[in-house]
Amino acid sequence: MAEELDDIGRETAAMMRQMLQLATLVALRTRERGQKEAEARVKVTEARQKEARQLVLREAADAKAKDPRNLELARMIEKPTLEKGVSLEKDRFAAQAEATRMAATQAAASKGLVRHDSVERRQALAQHLHRMGISPELASVRMLLEVGQAQSAAEAARVRDQEAAVAQRRARELDARAREREPVVRTIS
Repeated sequence: MAEELDDIGRETAAMMRQMLQLATLVALRTRERGQKEAEARVKVTEARQKEARQLVLREAADAKAKDPRNLELARMIEKPTLEKGVSLEKDRFAAQAEATRMAATQAAASKGLVRHDSVERRQALAQHLHRMGISPELASVRMLLEVGQAQSAAEAARVRDQEAAVAQRRARELDARAREREPVVRTIS
């Protein structure tokens, strides 16, 4: 009977060893699979981030290409240089250039730029530099350059009011010119 119990004990121990080996093997395989899945997720995430950066760069390039100032510059470069003397040819791009300048002036006026030195202005500048990918060392140098360069709040408000008045005056002048050029249509009854 003691021998039978010893045999049962040995068989049980052998079965327990096999079960332990199987459990260890399953755990190792599961860990490997988890690591592979994690690596795959990291690769997918990196690929998505790379695609997003490329998309942002493409959109920025498209926006830059569509910018009226850049289009005007390209036209000016393509335009042949005038020979010395007086030309009777009307400048085709003057109206477009004026419209572009007006749009830029109105956009700047509508943004309500804060030119006086404030915590908000400095924080906005620091965030802008960070978003552009400027290194922290260069950003800190840029922020040190800003010290003492801003206007007072009263001066900034005065300049902004002047710019708004100039923009309104130019808009009125353009409207008046446009009305002068409109053909008068009269109906004969």
